[in-house]
Amino acid sequence: MATNNAGSSSLRTHLLAGCFAISLSVLPLAAQPVSKPVLAAEEELQSDAELYCKNIAASAEEARLSWQTWQLVSLEAKVRQQVEKLERKQQEFEAWVERRERLLSEVEGHVVSIVSRMRPETAAAQLATTDEETAMGVLLKLKARVASNILDEMDPARAAQLTQAMVGFTDPEGAGGF
Repeated sequence: MATNNAGSSSLRTHLLAGCFAISLSVLPLAAQPVSKPVLAAEEELQSDAELYCKNIAASAEEARLSWQTWQLVSLEAKVRQQVEKLERKQQEFEAWVERRERLLSEVEGHVVSIVSRMRPETAAAQLATTDEETAMGVLLKLKARVASNILDEMDPARAAQLTQAMVGFTDPEGAGGF
């Protein structure tokens, strides 16, 4: 990289010096009246400029390609950093989801334990106010005798709805009925 920067810097210096020299040589000519020798000098200057451009064209193209390559390498490094950052975020997210799932399973186990120790009419009142999935999950984890006592204490429509949901959930065919 250091040689490319030095080459680019040297190239720029030569270009600036050439342009400056051309502009200095043209300024005195512009102040003089136009005559045949001035035109010949301008043609000579143009041909010198063209020669200079032709001589440095390969170096200029090489410098441009070197600069573009450096830009691509720089962008690739930035993309790699972003990918690594996203991978770290994904790992953090997966760890958070795992921790959340563990906590939910522990809480769910505690809720089932608490509901199983409640009187059936109190547990029925509690489950009647929860959403269908939560109530169904708790009832499925309770012992059959405790779950039937709770369903017996519920409003018949709500008990039928939960029973139907549990049958559909446990039925491998997905028939959802008796």
